[in-house]
Amino acid sequence: MSTVIKLKRSTTASAVPTTSDLEDGEIAVNVTDKKVFVRNGGSIVTIANFNDSAVDLTSISSNLLPSANTTYDLGSSTKRWRDLYLSGNTIDLAGATISSDGTGTISISASGATLPLNSNVQIAGAVTKTIALAGADGSPVQSVPFYTNAGGLVNFNTKLDFKADPDKVVANFTLNNGSVLGSSQGNTLFFF
Repeated sequence: MSTVIKLKRSTTASAVPTTSDLEDGEIAVNVTDKKVFVRNGGSIVTIANFNDSAVDLTSISSNLLPSANTTYDLGSSTKRWRDLYLSGNTIDLAGATISSDGTGTISISASGATLPLNSNVQIAGAVTKTIALAGADGSPVQSVPFYTNAGGLVNFNTKLDFKADPDKVVANFTLNNGSVLGSSQGNTLFFF
């Protein structure tokens, strides 16, 4: 005949045993909450906490893998994780990778990244520069202030949009006095 071992148990939701309820090393179960407790010296420790919608993992000693591919999420739009700390150097997003060399510099896989319009880059402290603009035809542009002698050098007259995929090449300028300002080697001064 088999021996039945019954642990101390409760069916009251949220009930937790106290140190006066358990001897050191003794186990208790809350059947309603699906939790297992043990007394460890002068404290009660939760050693198992089953939740149908989430699992409480206090210690992981192996890979954490889902039971099915592309089926489960880590967090949700209303229940987000705060920070992610990794010691590895790569995040793989469906084959596109974001990598770090350990110095704070990141690299994006060879196909590059699509930045939202008006994305900025920080230069020299708090100074930011816009790096991703789009022209009227949708092509990427860099907007540059244009100054003239009539307008002075304090306030620009207009802005010129320079395309990343140029369709015009400027190799020299003709100045007001008729002389030509350009590259002596015939190199392109800029695209627009």
